[in-house]
Amino acid sequence: MRVLRRFLVATLVGTILPAGAALAASGGAGLVGTTTPKGIVKVSASAGAHVFTRTLRKGQHGADVSILQSWLSDVGYNVPSTGYFGSMTKTAVHRFQLAYSLTPASGSVGRRTAATLQALVQQTAKSTGVATGTGTTTTTTAGLVFPLKPLSRVLAPSTWSLDQGIDISTLNSDCASQVIEVAMAAGTIVQEGIDGFGPDAPVLKVSGGPYDGRSIYYGHAAPALVPVGATVTAGEPIAEVGCGDVGISSGPHIEIGINSPGGPPCCPGYQETSPAWYDVILGLYKQAGGH
Repeated sequence: MRVLRRFLVATLVGTILPAGAALAASGGAGLVGTTTPKGIVKVSASAGAHVFTRTLRKGQHGADVSILQSWLSDVGYNVPSTGYFGSMTKTAVHRFQLAYSLTPASGSVGRRTAATLQALVQQTAKSTGVATGTGTTTTTTAGLVFPLKPLSRVLAPSTWSLDQGIDISTLNSDCASQVIEVAMAAGTIVQEGIDGFGPDAPVLKVSGGPYDGRSIYYGHAAPALVPVGATVTAGEPIAEVGCGDVGISSGPHIEIGINSPGGPPCCPGYQETSPAWYDVILGLYKQAGGH
């Protein structure tokens, strides 16, 4: 969901915070990609690891700043997730650095501060229950298919963003019958319409495979192509990518996510399941012939 146009409230670690912070701000920020100038880099957090692709400091704008702000809120340093690094964000970073003996406590976010913060957020998140790995093995993708067809109308992974799920946009903002959303696995449509995601957003309860009983949601779809209660097979069309602003959105895209183990069908907290789910979606994209 597009954070520039909404705040979706989610409860993480006893803190009420905006849950849509990872969405790309104008100018684009995403996951690992040689063409991505800004954004979160999905790596193991350590003192030497690049978490963000730039040092974050006062005066900057971007999706990476939004992620930083939500992470600070996750661990108790509450700041609004505006995507702008202002005085409030600098003060929160400074307090965090002092608390965790990160020197110099400059209020800017370099490698060590970012990695320490990321590690703390990961510790406070619930278990994802999503198979981890490279995203290309049969254990992580068995019985699953990539959620959009045709692949030629899907923007590259370097443009994807992590929110509650994975936000994937389309080439030239294609929508409707130009880009079809398909069932990632065999299962049953148990819900259509999710607050903030639009009235047609399907929720698929998976039957069988590594995610048996889990729910996959398709945000910003319109129209839905099958009714609630329908039994579907992997690869079967279930919706179209919505045109325009469907739900609280800045344009055609899908947010594809999976619920937390034992949680409601939709939706998980911000980055509760999406980092591991990204591996799965990326693996399916590559299996389908994406690069």
